[in-house]
Amino acid sequence: GLRLPYDVPANEYVNMEAQKISTSRNWVINLKDAVSRYDPDPLRFALSAIMPETSDSNFTWDDFVRRNNDELVATFGNLVNRVLSMISRNFEGEIPSPTDSGKREEELFQKASETLGGVSDSLMNCRFREALGYSMALAQFTNRYLDEKAPWAVVKTNPDAAGTTLYTAANIINCLKVVFHPFLPFSTEKLHLMLGQEGTVSSDGWSWQKNGITPGHQLGKVEHLFTKLDQSVVDEEISRLGIT
Repeated sequence: GLRLPYDVPANEYVNMEAQKISTSRNWVINLKDAVSRYDPDPLRFALSAIMPETSDSNFTWDDFVRRNNDELVATFGNLVNRVLSMISRNFEGEIPSPTDSGKREEELFQKASETLGGVSDSLMNCRFREALGYSMALAQFTNRYLDEKAPWAVVKTNPDAAGTTLYTAANIINCLKVVFHPFLPFSTEKLHLMLGQEGTVSSDGWSWQKNGITPGHQLGKVEHLFTKLDQSVVDEEISRLGIT
């Protein structure tokens, strides 16, 4: 007999600046035009964060700028930059050895493993906002770990302890690369190269090991993952709406 669909994911509607999207009124974002002004990943990220999975949602340029600056630049991007830059500066770009691992490090690795599983489950069930939330929560958790351990200060008196912190954080970043990849494909491929890894994130598949980046591994060139946007973007983009 005929096999009927058994899983049909569907969304509600996305409005823009509290109005229904309309091509005839030019109340719409032309993606080809938008990606000529912005990297595609922040747009993907902002839209994924407001996906209308159970009810209508609203896209605003103010929210786009806020998410780019607060979540991508200040949270995920800042974590990557702090950790990889410190390794480059203090350990000649080589992943240091974890000679001082303890309960806090194991807690972080456990959190990463749970995040990988949680994000996988959310994606399989088309709960994309939930998956993104799990991923960002891990980045925030790792930033708190880094602030607590303060390797930038500790490295002056106890390089082994600082090395353990940076080794741990680098391997968590390697996990973040995987879980953020569905939402930030270009940025995570760039991060893959910064981590000095071969191939691509896609070819490596949905996998992560807590010791996947080993001591002595050489990093690639460290660059900023994301660019901060000025608040003037909001007025500029709103002024483009409704012009026919």
